[in-house]
Amino acid sequence: MTLLAGVSILLFIVWLLRFRSTIFLCLAFLLFTFVWRTISSFYIDLSGPILSSQLQMFIGPGVMTVFQSIAYFLTLLPFLWVFNAQALDDWARSAPVPEPHPSQSQLTLSDVTFYVSVLFLILLFGALIQGGVIPLFAKIERWTFNEQANFLHRFVIERGDMVCFWWGTMFVAEWLRRRRYDYRFLVLLAAMIFYMFLVGGRFSPFYRYCGFFIIPFSAALLVQARGFAGGRSLSLLPRIADRRIVLAGTGIIAATVAMIAFALYWNLTRVRGYEGEAARGAFVERALVQPSEIGWASYQRVLVNGDWDARRAFDALFGRPIVAGRNTTPQFLMSETIGEPRTTEHITGGFQFAGGFPEIFFELFGPYLSWFFLLGAGWLTALISAIMIRSIVAGRYLTAMLSFYVLYGFYVMYIGGMLNFAATPTYWIKIAALFAAIILEERWQMLGRPVLPWVLADKTRLFRRSAVSKV
Repeated sequence: MTLLAGVSILLFIVWLLRFRSTIFLCLAFLLFTFVWRTISSFYIDLSGPILSSQLQMFIGPGVMTVFQSIAYFLTLLPFLWVFNAQALDDWARSAPVPEPHPSQSQLTLSDVTFYVSVLFLILLFGALIQGGVIPLFAKIERWTFNEQANFLHRFVIERGDMVCFWWGTMFVAEWLRRRRYDYRFLVLLAAMIFYMFLVGGRFSPFYRYCGFFIIPFSAALLVQARGFAGGRSLSLLPRIADRRIVLAGTGIIAATVAMIAFALYWNLTRVRGYEGEAARGAFVERALVQPSEIGWASYQRVLVNGDWDARRAFDALFGRPIVAGRNTTPQFLMSETIGEPRTTEHITGGFQFAGGFPEIFFELFGPYLSWFFLLGAGWLTALISAIMIRSIVAGRYLTAMLSFYVLYGFYVMYIGGMLNFAATPTYWIKIAALFAAIILEERWQMLGRPVLPWVLADKTRLFRRSAVSKV
């Protein structure tokens, strides 16, 4: 049963790549996590018992993969309905008419984004060099550096995901309007990844930044796919007009994989001091055990033994967490698994275990109602994702960015099980801002006055004005 469930969800994800490529790219960030955790749960369920050094107990074998795979399927199912053939075709029709001979004198939104981003990266690397400490060479952990870093570095840590999504949007917007990709933003992405490599990033920032950069590409994909398969945008990745994107993407992926491999090796052997078999064991545990270890304990507790208390879970998540203002799901799951005082010591020290979804739904809603809430969360994610992709296609960039901002809470939920994001007033302010942007941008666009216009000014006129003012 475990093998069948795990293989089924993996094949379903491959099917999305083959026949629903728009959905696949829109969810690339989440799908990678789903695949990784499925492989991890496979390993624990089929190879257990395995000693978990973090839990200080043996875990596995079990049936975690079965419950987890069903939860993933319920999460992805609404996307098949929301991103249906007719909807994708309608979205593609809203794309702007490409400019046959775009003027080189236009100052576009992507130009301004690029100039500001270059300035920011220069300041970012300059601050790193001026600080005199580069974690990769100093052999220190990234969280140690984060505590003493400047505000530019903290901005990257806190808002780097949004920045990369916006870069991806500008990268794609150039193709939607001029039928050419803006490769300047691939250079910016590469620079950001290299910076994270220098400051001790091992894996998470690399795949997050690449995953969020890729999401807007699904908008270009559905426009390109229009006309294939009888006018339905459902077929395999359509022919890409600009083959340079394949080479550029392959280069970025290859370089990123190489940096990840080196960063993991360097961290285990040089920073943490593991050698030989100990280093290999630490890598296997980090890659195959830690992503699902706390989930396995939760499944055993709730779904196998029937031990769950919704009131206690709710109080720990929303009422009296160990540390408020952070993701409270790992705090609760750690408390239920390893107890106190270890949990408080870890959390207050800035360390928490991986995992959280979908096990937190079972802890909070029980073994029966949780399935309905999982499906409901999938519907909300699919609907907001549709708004985001449609807005990118139609050139409503403010709505697209705010949609991503609202979706980000769901991304964190699917990655780390976070639910308390929805209990903060600021999140509901983001939702209100999104609704306002949807109404405002659609109306203003119909009047021919977009909120965020693509062409901001004429470079020639700006130069003339500057010259006249100097005279």
